[in-house]
This record gives sequence, C-alpha cells and structure tokens, in this order.
Amino acid sequence: MIATSAAVALLVLATAACLVLVVPTLAGLLPARGRGANAPAHTFAILIPAHNEEASLPATLRSLGELTYPAARVRVWVVADNCTDSTPSVAWAFGATCVARFDRTRRGKGHAVAFGLERVLRDAADVVLVLDADCELNTAGLQALDAVFAGGADAAQCTVRSRNADAGPTGYVAAVGAALDAAAAAGRDRLGASVPLRGTGMAFRRSVLEFIPWTAFGLAEDAEYAEKLHAAGVRVRHCADAVVSCDSPGNWRDLGKQRRRWRAAGVLASKPLGLALIGAAAALGFACRFVWWPATLLVLTAAVYGRAVLGVGVTSRRLGLLLKSPAIVARLAWVASAGRLKRSPKSWDRTPRPSDAERRAA
Repeated sequence: MIATSAAVALLVLATAACLVLVVPTLAGLLPARGRGANAPAHTFAILIPAHNEEASLPATLRSLGELTYPAARVRVWVVADNCTDSTPSVAWAFGATCVARFDRTRRGKGHAVAFGLERVLRDAADVVLVLDADCELNTAGLQALDAVFAGGADAAQCTVRSRNADAGPTGYVAAVGAALDAAAAAGRDRLGASVPLRGTGMAFRRSVLEFIPWTAFGLAEDAEYAEKLHAAGVRVRHCADAVVSCDSPGNWRDLGKQRRRWRAAGVLASKPLGLALIGAAAALGFACRFVWWPATLLVLTAAVYGRAVLGVGVTSRRLGLLLKSPAIVARLAWVASAGRLKRSPKSWDRTPRPSDAERRAA
C-alpha cells in the first residue's frame, strides 16, 4: 500500500514534468503567423559583456559585420569587464565601441551588463540586444527581431543553438538540450506565454529597460531579470528566426562548472532532473503493476527528446554520442539535485570554450 501510494505520488509529479515538455512542443508544431517584410523600424544597440575574450570576440564581431540590417541603425558596444588581455583592442579593431570596467569586488556578467546599459541607453537606441562574446548572430537576425518588436513585443529571446554537437558526449547533450528549449519556446510563444531568457540573444525595448532597471547580479542573471519582467507583466516573446550560435562546454569539468552556476535558476529549470524524475516514477510504477500510465510517460518523453535529436541531426558519430548521453544526463541530474548540498560558486567565472585553443592558434 505504501509503495503504491509512493508510485502514484511520483507518477503525478512525473506527469506534470512530462506535460511541461510535451504541451509546448506540440504547440510549437502549429504554423506560425506570417509577418510581412517591412522596412526596418528600429535602431539596435548590441551589447556584448566580455571578460578576457580576445580569442572568441573576433568571430562574434565578424558575424555582426555581416548582418543584412542597415548598418546606420546598428551600434555595437563591448564591455571589457576586468580584462587582462587584448579584448579592448580587438573590439576597437572591428569598429565596436568599447568601454572598460574595473571592479574586483563586484564581479560577474550581471554587473557588466548593468555597466554597459548605463552608457547604451544614453545613445537612444530603440532596442538593446545582449549577446555573449563567444556567440554569432545569423545575418537576418535583426530583421527577425525588428519584425517581432514591430508586432508590439517589449522583450524577446532569440533561438540559441549549440554549434559543437560533435565535440563529445557533453557537447552533444547540450546541443539536444538547446534544440529542446527552442522547440518548447516556440510552443510557449504560440500559447501566449512568456519564454525564458537564455542569457545570450536577449532583446529588450528601451522603455522596458528604463522602467525595469537591470539589477540582476546573481549567478543566473537571466532568470533573475526574467522574474522581474514577469512581476511587471512584461511578456518575453520567442524570435525563432533570430538565431544565436555558440559553443557548449566540450568536457564534463567545464559543463559541470557551468551547470553548478545555473543551479541558481532553480531545480524546476533542470531538464536532467525532470528526466530522472520521469524515469524513477516509471520504474516504481511498473514495479507496482501500473502499465499504461508509466508507459505513456516514457513514450511521450522519448518522442519529445527524439524530435530534439532529429533537430540536431543524425550521423553515425552522433548515434554513438547518443548512447553515451545517459551517463552525462545522470551526472547533470546529480548536480541539479543532491549536488546542491555541495558548495555552490559564489561568483561568476568565464566557462572555457572548446574552441579557445584553436582560435588562439589561428
């Protein structure tokens, strides 16, 4: 009786976790409302917080130089935050406006963003796009954002894709997770809900940033600011056609370091923990002679993740990485749950990227 009650309780929780994935993913399959091509209506400031990014910043700024949006309506700002390398020189060489920040006590991306916004908002841009220094924006990205804001949006989140799915099991898991997030965000937007901010590719109307000043200085500054927007009734729209591509950590040490920092966003944001819950509930449910309920949960979850796998692309190498993924997912679930008992990082530190060495060599 106790085991059956525990199985039912777990299955109820697992069903909720499953529906959080399934419902928006299905909604995302609905056809999007078409937006006609209009003349550019907004000026953009692209704000890039950068801490020792001399290796990755050139590719980011090069992608911005290839945008098809009118150059006169775009200004790129780089915040060289406590840099000890040539980040400022790289920024100026590519024509960006660079402002330097030195503060050893108030460290972190949130402080760098706030510092940059103080200067950017004086420049009277209509929309501010926050982009990480190791990311690239697709050439038509600003046209897509311009259309979303022309449609009345006050804030928008670009699609974020991982570009190093073949780097190893950790890179592959991160790529599938990014594909899942993009599919769910599209569905949430179709349903009229606000989508999560992703840290990079976040765009805000100027009036929003003035009404809700950036005071998000924690380890998960994107989730912190998203809460402020939600409390103020500001909906974050999903912009599917503005695509930000970036590298995910290519090994467990760097991925684990990143995810320990992401714990600040809360356990409900952890997909690996949701998978662990669904798996545990299904196992206990089968043990207690439930059949259709746990089986349905497994089938629906597999379908959602299968769609993400197809979105990343299937190759013989990626099939091999897929077989190694459960071990990575299990470790990530540990980091999100029991791992919370361990000491969390107290400040933000740049996560090493797998392409750093190659870019320096180039």
